[in-house]
Amino acid sequence: MILKNLHIVGSNNSIQDITVRGEDIECIGSSYSNDVNTIDLKGCIAFPGLINSHDHLEYNLYPRLGHKIYSDYVEWGKDIHIKDKNIIDLIESVHIDLRMKYGVIKNLISGVTAVAHHGSSNSVLNNSPLAIINNGTCIHSVKLGGKWKVKINLPKNREPFIIHIGEGTNSKSSEEINELIRWNLFNRKLIGIHGIAMTEEQSKKFAALIWCPDSNLFLFGKTADITLLKYCTNILFGTDSTLTADWNIFENLRVARNLNLLSDEELFFSVTQIAAQVWGMKDYGRISEGYKADIVISRQNSENIYDSFYNTNPRDILLILKKGKIILFDHSLKDAFSDEIIQNNFEEINVNGKVKLTEYHISETLIGLKKFNLSLPVGMEIM
Repeated sequence: MILKNLHIVGSNNSIQDITVRGEDIECIGSSYSNDVNTIDLKGCIAFPGLINSHDHLEYNLYPRLGHKIYSDYVEWGKDIHIKDKNIIDLIESVHIDLRMKYGVIKNLISGVTAVAHHGSSNSVLNNSPLAIINNGTCIHSVKLGGKWKVKINLPKNREPFIIHIGEGTNSKSSEEINELIRWNLFNRKLIGIHGIAMTEEQSKKFAALIWCPDSNLFLFGKTADITLLKYCTNILFGTDSTLTADWNIFENLRVARNLNLLSDEELFFSVTQIAAQVWGMKDYGRISEGYKADIVISRQNSENIYDSFYNTNPRDILLILKKGKIILFDHSLKDAFSDEIIQNNFEEINVNGKVKLTEYHISETLIGLKKFNLSLPVGMEIM
C-alpha cells in the first residue's frame, strides 16, 4: 500500500509518500510504483498511532464525577461514592465485558493504537484491534493498593511497578511518594501516574511519569510541575477515563498544550516515541523506515503541522493502520481500496457527523448498552 502526498508530523515540512509492506513501513519518500493500492492523500497529515499510557477501560461509561476541588484521591473517592451512588451502581451493573469494549472503542476512534489499561485483565481484550499494554504490575495506589509492599519486593518479579502516586495537593500526597521510594528495596522500575505532588528529587527515582492534566485539573485544580520534572524522568501522556477527563484524547492534548509546560515536540513525543521506548514497544512510535505501520491519517486543518495535529478531532481522521492493517477509515475513502484490503465485515458508524467504517464490532456493544438508558460520553452512533 502506498499513501501519497502526506505531511508527516514531527518530520520536515516536505510532502512525502509512505510505502507499507506487510506490517512494516518499507519506505518514506517519493514513490513511482503503480501499486493498485495507491491512495492520494493530498491535504492530509500522518502521525504514528497514538499511545495512551493511562486509561481504566472499564470506567469510560461514566460522566465526569466531582463536586469540588479535592485535596487528594481518597477525599474524591469518598465524596462521589456518597453523592453519586446511584450513577455508580447503575454503571457497575453493566457487564464488565461491555464496559471494557466501550473503553476500547473510545480509544480506537481517537487514533490510539496502543493503550495501557490500569486494572484487571479481561478476555474480551484479546480481540481488541488495539495493542493492550500490560507489561507491568498495576497497583492502584499507596493508600488503596492492598499488599503493595509485598508485591513490590517479590525478588523474582522484575516487571515495572505502575502506580497512581502523589495524586493530590496536600502533604500526604508528597509523603506517600517517599513511602513508595523507601519500600522499593530491590529498586524495581517505577512508573508513576499523575505525580501532582512530586518533586524533582523524587522524580529521579521513577523511570517515567504518566501525565494526565485534564483529569488533574478537574479534580485538584493543579497538575504536576512538568517543566521541572521533564529533566529528571520520562514524561508519558495519558487520558485517564471519562470518570475524570474528556473522552477525546485530542481534547486532553489541547489542555496540555495550553498549559505550555512542554514544547509541541515534547508533548507529541510523550504520546508517540518516548511512550514506545518506556513500554518496550520496539519499532513503534515513529513513522520511519523499518518501523511498524501503526499510522493515522487526518485532514490537515492548518498550515502549521503541529497546529494541525493538535487541532485534530476523531471526525477528522481518515485512516488508521495497525501493523499495516486497516482498522478504521472514513467513508470518503471507500472506493480507494481494492477488494483484497477491504472485506464486507466492516460496519459503518457515525462519529460526530462523519461516517467511519471499522471491522471492530461496535454495534454489538452499543446495542448491548441501550437497555441501560445511559447518556454515553463518546460522540458516536451506529448507522
